[in-house]
Amino acid sequence: MKSNRFSLFILALTFCAGPLHAQKAHPDISSLTVTATVDPSAIKGPIKPMNAVNNGPNVGDDAQQMEDFRILNIPFSRTHDSPDGDYYGHHLIDISDVFPDFSKDPDKESSYDFRETDAYIKTLLESGAKVMYRLGQTIECQTATKYHIYPPKDYKKWARICEHVIMHYNEGWANGFHYDIRYWEIWNEADLDQDSDRWKTDPRTWGGTLEEFHQLYAVAAKHLKKRFPDLKIGGPSYCRILRRDRTFPYFPQFFEYMRAHDVPIDFITWHKYDVGPAFYVKEAYMIRDWMKEYGYEDAELFLTEWNYWQLKKTGSESSYEYYNFETRLNNKGAAFVGAVMCAMQDAPVDMLMYYDFRVNVDSFCGFYDPQTREHMPTYYTFYAWSKLRGEQCDCTLEGGECDIYAVAAVKEDGKTVLMLTRYNGDNNTCNVATVKVSVKGYTPGEVVYCHLTDYRHSYTEIPLFPSEDGSVSVRLCNNSIAIVEF
Repeated sequence: MKSNRFSLFILALTFCAGPLHAQKAHPDISSLTVTATVDPSAIKGPIKPMNAVNNGPNVGDDAQQMEDFRILNIPFSRTHDSPDGDYYGHHLIDISDVFPDFSKDPDKESSYDFRETDAYIKTLLESGAKVMYRLGQTIECQTATKYHIYPPKDYKKWARICEHVIMHYNEGWANGFHYDIRYWEIWNEADLDQDSDRWKTDPRTWGGTLEEFHQLYAVAAKHLKKRFPDLKIGGPSYCRILRRDRTFPYFPQFFEYMRAHDVPIDFITWHKYDVGPAFYVKEAYMIRDWMKEYGYEDAELFLTEWNYWQLKKTGSESSYEYYNFETRLNNKGAAFVGAVMCAMQDAPVDMLMYYDFRVNVDSFCGFYDPQTREHMPTYYTFYAWSKLRGEQCDCTLEGGECDIYAVAAVKEDGKTVLMLTRYNGDNNTCNVATVKVSVKGYTPGEVVYCHLTDYRHSYTEIPLFPSEDGSVSVRLCNNSIAIVEF
């Protein structure tokens, strides 16, 4: 029988200090036991490029970032917001920068300025990544005036300008290159300010109606696909899909217009900023269902922007931005990234592109300390994912639902690799989860090596000693990532 001394002590405090106020719930310290069973013979398909990013190494003088990009094996880089913050330069990527005077002739080389964009694209390709080029404009958050996010005066001319950008980088036009850039994305987040009608007074990404955007997209996509039938033309990178209490109609409206006007779409893109992996998965299924409904089921589906973002509460004093910034740099943010990667591997999505790789530009880069450039925990999450290169195999979890995430792969050398992530978003969870890992057909040796990232470790090698049945036990505190190789 438990002692009543603690209850008597609390009672004494009550008489001495007056009524007790309600206390916060005690942290969860109960044990958690999970079983992970890996079957290397049950191949499910390739490991997806969940570790793509927006932007990349700085141009010319950042050897560390270039080396890191290669070490992390970043597969794709999306060129959005590249002029923002003067990280790569002032005049690059955006149509208004490479074609600064819309009154000029789009067929003349002298109408274009590719100089800064050339240096940036060259840097990305030298890093080993492929490029997704965003055709359109950087977000404009300034309030005094807006410059380039309004509907173009001539949609057909805008499409022809995009055509010449592609010609420059793929066909050598205007002293250009033969880079064979495959993916070309039209615009960015035209739906951002539609729900609030902010697009009428203070637009950030599209200062027009969605009907106008549909018209631009249709004209550009049909023109570019006809001119470059072997390239991938897609979009629209919408960001308003699902909120806790409602579903936005913008994607169905987009698909309905494109189907009615016989517009080809090679890939669909969307954006999501949230804290729960389940919401990312849910939106992927929603968009896939719309793609099937409107006849675009064969298109690829990419999440081209995502990161940790705690939703704001109502009221003027509701900003969580400092907390979001802090979280993206710590182990909770790193575990969130790992959980989304693992969850989306089994969702109907083909690639994720983390926003953003640029350090010191905004609060979205979780790879580096913004002052010292020291590697932060999310760097090691991406490094862990790079170890999964190969074919995904079956991995069954028992226990730890919505807490433990796992993906297993068989590498070309025949070794089996398991990535485990523990994340649930609850800062009061401080217990340790023991994950018992069994690999079918595995002949146990003397030791199995695990690399652990948590609040005490940064991809630290931990030896695991198999039990008699060949299983090993991995101990995970909350917000941790482990790679186990058999």
